[in-house]
Amino acid sequence: MLLRLLEAATERLARSVDEVNDLNVYPVPDGDTGTNMLHTMRSAARDARAAGQRADEVATAAAHGALMGARGNSGVILSQVIRGLKEAAAGAETIDGERLREAFRRARDLAFAAVTAPAPGTILSSLDAMADAAVGTAGAAAAILREAVGAGVSAVERTRFENPVNAAAGVVDAGARGLWLLLDGALAALEGRPAAEADERAVAVDLAPPARAFAAPPRPADRVHETSAAQPDWRGAYDVQFLVAQPGRSADDLRADMLEFGADCVLVVGDESVVKVHVHTLHPHEIIRIGLTAGRVGDVVVEDLEAMAHEHGAHLADAAGPLPLAVVSVVPGDGVAEVARSLGATPLRGGPTMNPSTEELASAIRSAGARHVIVLPNDKNVILAAEQAARVLSDAGASGPTAATGNAPPMTAPAAASIRVTVVPTRHLGQGMAALVAYEPGREPAEVIDRMREASAGARTLEVTTATRSTNADGQDVRKGEALALLDGAIVAHGDDDIDVLVEAASRLAGAALLTLYRGAHVPEARAAEAAERLRAACSEFEVEVVDGGQPHYPFIVTIE
Repeated sequence: MLLRLLEAATERLARSVDEVNDLNVYPVPDGDTGTNMLHTMRSAARDARAAGQRADEVATAAAHGALMGARGNSGVILSQVIRGLKEAAAGAETIDGERLREAFRRARDLAFAAVTAPAPGTILSSLDAMADAAVGTAGAAAAILREAVGAGVSAVERTRFENPVNAAAGVVDAGARGLWLLLDGALAALEGRPAAEADERAVAVDLAPPARAFAAPPRPADRVHETSAAQPDWRGAYDVQFLVAQPGRSADDLRADMLEFGADCVLVVGDESVVKVHVHTLHPHEIIRIGLTAGRVGDVVVEDLEAMAHEHGAHLADAAGPLPLAVVSVVPGDGVAEVARSLGATPLRGGPTMNPSTEELASAIRSAGARHVIVLPNDKNVILAAEQAARVLSDAGASGPTAATGNAPPMTAPAAASIRVTVVPTRHLGQGMAALVAYEPGREPAEVIDRMREASAGARTLEVTTATRSTNADGQDVRKGEALALLDGAIVAHGDDDIDVLVEAASRLAGAALLTLYRGAHVPEARAAEAAERLRAACSEFEVEVVDGGQPHYPFIVTIE
């Protein structure tokens, strides 16, 4: 039953994903809340299909899939909602009313804990209202979910007024709408009605403010997470993945054997129906041999981990052991990646319409090959996923890998070496590049991080893109198809020609000395040269440099120093 509800919820969102994407306040290509939430749900449903029939098994698998597939802020928050379901379902064959109420309680607590500064008029305020309705309702699961969905109608509508940015654009919050669609899809499956009828139902909308104040539970102020997972030297290592159907041994037993052998980044999950193995090792045949002790292996994939790491631009650990400090920087294009690499960072492709998932960020952090890794998200929609990746590594390394035994050479540095992950919450490329310029790995990590935070704080970024829809935002009436310029995320100019818009926006700058113009993937060199000349003519006090950024969707990105 729970799997059917997850699939119905996913299908409901899939039918309306464009609608949710269109609700994003800023008409830019990274306005993909619906896509991020759908990716997270599909990952959860995919894993849930491989689980057993019990509610706790389905919920556990779904929570794992959601966490590994989470993209963007909305996806990370949604993964915490599903984690709340997993915790409430522990030991249960089915989800009754009491467990569903507990799931809403835990989902709210976990989602709020994931966000540093919760704001009204968002997915969180809607979840808060729906959790209140669920917790205050007695009876069966269907009655509780019905009350939550009913409360969600007015909660979503209130986001149009509670959040000043939503109010200016005249839209409800995209994440709140996406969450409501998911819950309504699940309710439709419980009630045996087509989910499409949901929007036709007459529901009284109460726009009065909620009775209690909207506030997050207290949480630590810092963003530093430590793990005890030792970091390997990946030279000569392999990435090994396979399935064992109907295993004769538990996932825990297989995991223990693989850790004892000396494998690293050991991920073994599943139940009595199937186990999924994902391991890094110097000896893939030995890992497969261990898998065979549980049953017949299938879908075997063995890849050269060194080559994979090189393709992602990752630093390989020095043969003598892990580096003391490294940086992972999320970048929007290949050219930007080269600049980041030249400044000492491990670049990870991401940015608008392609936010890296929690799993991708965690993999990049591991591949950096250092005891302390600094992560630069360089996009406000990647910050939560980066923080979630740090927590994933912390959870995975809580017990620490065991030392290699027998004839197996150890892959890792001494067990005492561990990853410490610091997320410097850079919200745009300009902040990220300023932080990298200040990066001096030879200094003490705390001093390096302070310098990077200080350098990024005052940095600015100017981005030029094409409006994906007509809207009013930041006091600007923007038409679909127009070029628009955003200064630190706020619309400051728009018009028919992207260079004209770029120059108009740049003319508003003051106190800058250097503009670095990153050319987009589809911008001819001559067009970029023209843009640079126009900038020099209009802003004679600035030095202008042109870099082939290779970023999609944004013909010009300008970092300002």
